[in-house]
Amino acid sequence: MYLPILQFFFSEVKIRVFLALLENTDTEIQLRQDMVFCQSLVATVCAFSEQLLAALHQMYDTNSEYEIETQEASRKWLEQIANVGILFNFQSLLSPNLMDEQAILEDTLVALADLEKVTFYLQQSEEELLVANNPIMYKVEGNRQALKVLFYLDSYNFEQLPQRLKNGGGFKVHPILFTQAMESMEGYYYTDNLSVEEFQAQINAASLENIKRYCQKLRAFYLAKSNLPPISSKAAAIDKCMRPLNAVDELHRLLESFIRSKRTAPCAYTACSASGVGLLSVSSELCNRLGACHIMMCNSGVHRCTLSVTLEQAIVLARCHGLPPRYIMQATDMMRKQGARVQNSAKNLGVRDRTPQSAPRLYKLCQPPPDGDA
Repeated sequence: MYLPILQFFFSEVKIRVFLALLENTDTEIQLRQDMVFCQSLVATVCAFSEQLLAALHQMYDTNSEYEIETQEASRKWLEQIANVGILFNFQSLLSPNLMDEQAILEDTLVALADLEKVTFYLQQSEEELLVANNPIMYKVEGNRQALKVLFYLDSYNFEQLPQRLKNGGGFKVHPILFTQAMESMEGYYYTDNLSVEEFQAQINAASLENIKRYCQKLRAFYLAKSNLPPISSKAAAIDKCMRPLNAVDELHRLLESFIRSKRTAPCAYTACSASGVGLLSVSSELCNRLGACHIMMCNSGVHRCTLSVTLEQAIVLARCHGLPPRYIMQATDMMRKQGARVQNSAKNLGVRDRTPQSAPRLYKLCQPPPDGDA
């Protein structure tokens, strides 16, 4: 007798709570959060897909200086993400002294917090992939509080995966953000008591802490007994595993010094007078050695991002393909006239270039020629 009455009151309470939540929800903020999360998720899925295909095709290579064959490097990276998760390096060239770019940076921080709740799964497609020349299909399940992204692979690529992934195991997304404007932020304030330089330093310091935790997990995975050979060759195996991580420790300390210098010394007398060129380059190198996927950001995704991508291409040639450092300037001169520069500009005609005139010289080397022959 009382059950229908209780159910009625229960339903009434649910409706009232829902209406109260709607009344106290800023729909504009909610829309911004939804949009930036979707954009960030698409960026991570696309970046990971490309790196995954490189590893499945045994073309993944970030440690050529350690004489690791691409086949072994690909296998190690797949084992790494299966056990430790995948690191995503968001590199921001936004200028927080501008209100619109400050808002983009704030939205990105919220989106990356939501990305930490995302889990990737790799599964074998039970039917023929529908899109030609696309060996991966996608499916998303859940909501922003616990989202699953399913990557469907053809049978050949699926067989290349570590056993843990083939058995249905998932792995977490570890997003980090390093941000530095291309011009000096000295004299600008984020709030009354917080300078823009300090705001950037806080973001970078938090990301560095996240990298430290990721490194600890990675080191523990490499040193796990199940991953080491018999006693006779254990010392050599440990040394081989630790050599890349020891280099990571050096880069970690260098990056920490960049961040600390921005907090403890005037900009004119420290490395930050170069507008963060060193910080972003070192953070990119550090994340690359940890097998991270890289995502560049600016206000439009066109001009400053393309400068950064062009510079990164030249660095990859030097790091992984033996390009002598003395030819990096020549390489950037060639790539600023073709490739990503041309394609990105052609897709975004009419977008105003907001690259600061005071951009560091290293980035200016990657700008298109003044005659417009880009």
